Amino acid sequence: MKASIRGLELFRSIMLTGSISKSSVELNISQPTASGLLKRLEDSVGLILFERSAFGLSPTPEAIKLLPEVDRMFQHLDHVQTKITNIAEGDSAFLSVQSLPSMSQHFVAPTIKILCEHFPKATISIHSGQSSQVVNSIRMGAFDVGFVYGARENSMLEYIPLKKIKFECVLRADHRLAQHSRVEPNDLRNENLILNRSGTYLRNALNRALRQHDIPLSPKVETGTLQAYDLINSGVGIGILDTSLLSDNHYPDLVAVPTFMNIEVEACAIFNKTTPLSRVAHQYLTIVQDFFHTVGKVD
Repeated sequence: MKASIRGLELFRSIMLTGSISKSSVELNISQPTASGLLKRLEDSVGLILFERSAFGLSPTPEAIKLLPEVDRMFQHLDHVQTKITNIAEGDSAFLSVQSLPSMSQHFVAPTIKILCEHFPKATISIHSGQSSQVVNSIRMGAFDVGFVYGARENSMLEYIPLKKIKFECVLRADHRLAQHSRVEPNDLRNENLILNRSGTYLRNALNRALRQHDIPLSPKVETGTLQAYDLINSGVGIGILDTSLLSDNHYPDLVAVPTFMNIEVEACAIFNKTTPLSRVAHQYLTIVQDFFHTVGKVD
């Protein structure tokens, strides 16, 4: 028995409101109906999602793990509804984009600004996701254009190289290593290292470089690039990270210092070459390529 969309909608609402009575009002259903819907959802997934007590409902660990996936599903449904509305209204000037969170500032924002100047009436839907999610979304045709690091072998996808991104030691300008011309392995001893999560494309690139130097590094914190920058900015530690966020001066108190490793990754735009692209998607890809070709000349 599969979980129903309505049941998952109720689950998500209860997680946000903390109350089945508030959720029943939000979803315009009676409280007994909501209670029955929740019971059927738990039966269908085979999990207890909430502990019942005199104080109300408390989410179980399983519910907490499930919430991010349900959130992503409803974000995608919202995107699909927007697309349906545009098709129904006969408006083909619609673009959907998904990118890694860390690529939003440097790659998505400036190119979308140019697109809006070319298509002032266009409707644009922008979402973020992890690398594997972006690749799968583009492969399934859920989004028109994606932004990821590194090309993968896939017969359905076209990767457009945009810019090589360096990995360097990112730290506060007042850190003791900020004045070094290069960060060496011994410099990293006793430092709180903040790195990309294990299993991600960027972390794998770093791990390959470390293996070449036979150097083990144990991070204090594993997280996404944006969170890593925020933690470094707060003085929690230092990182060996993609340096593209520094080029836009979003973190004026941070600097990048070259390391003993020479790591570069290719930032790419991707699209599904087996699905016809709309006129606005074609134009957007042209804008993206032109923008980074021009930026590359300036750099």
